Amino acid sequence: MKRLSRREFFRTTGFVALGAFAAACTKKLKVKTGTTLASITSGHQQTLQMNTAGFEILSGRPDRFVFNLIDPANGSAITTPQVQMWIAVDQKSAATGPLTATYRADGLPADKGFYETPVTIPTDGTWLAVIEAQRNGRTDFGAGQFQVGRQTAMPKPGDHAVIVPTPTYKNHRGVNPICTANPQCSMHAISLDEALKNGKPTVLIISTPKFCTSALCGPETDVVQSVSKGFAGHINFIHVEVYKDDKARRPGTSTRSRRSTTSTRVASSRAGRSDRPTRPKFKWQRRRSPARATARAPPSQPRPDQWLR
Repeated sequence: MKRLSRREFFRTTGFVALGAFAAACTKKLKVKTGTTLASITSGHQQTLQMNTAGFEILSGRPDRFVFNLIDPANGSAITTPQVQMWIAVDQKSAATGPLTATYRADGLPADKGFYETPVTIPTDGTWLAVIEAQRNGRTDFGAGQFQVGRQTAMPKPGDHAVIVPTPTYKNHRGVNPICTANPQCSMHAISLDEALKNGKPTVLIISTPKFCTSALCGPETDVVQSVSKGFAGHINFIHVEVYKDDKARRPGTSTRSRRSTTSTRVASSRAGRSDRPTRPKFKWQRRRSPARATARAPPSQPRPDQWLR
């Protein structure tokens, strides 16, 4: 499927671009026959910045679609309890929706939450999403596009966990700093390969609080850190930074082993098994996904700052 430029998407749907845009449920989705994204957005301006948190969405199976909304006028987060969402393979095909996305901020500051809605995407490729939010007596819209595929570089529920050594206080394994949180978290006491041998459940979070670009890395790391205090001695909690250092921003060895190229993944594992939870990520500024068999961004993909030229 041909990827749409930002300008093409807005021109076809009738949106006016206002600036650069920054598992599971078995519920069957509704399809509003005859309704297209073009008709939904006709005559409206795009007034919200939409950032996805779902790093990879698999086709043909239930998944969660996660995102946040920002008011580009002042950078504040939208925290309306519920918003409506439509998705489609293009602007003129029948759209799936409206889907209700609910705001979640459990254990987080009110403005650090996210929206989530269950989805089952039937086919691979580039999909489009439109969000409608009611606030301050007016209707706001946001939009984005996301990739869907049958294969993922991340472990799926039931897959064996990737056994790889990770940086610890005693052995940084060439990573400095081993934690960019301030103050540093306490989740570097044991290496992942050792944790998977001791018979305890393991929670692994790969995140970079200092260099997070999704506004979710830091809060997620804090939440996992706070939860770990109540399970000391019973569950292994491990944090791994994305980058090898705070200068060149090179992915660390253990991060590369998991094909990780972006902010946050969280996985729980017991006896070498892993479960995939929420993975925050997608913006109008498209980020390239890890190596995968489907829906990869072509090498010629323009940079985000070229889209509106």
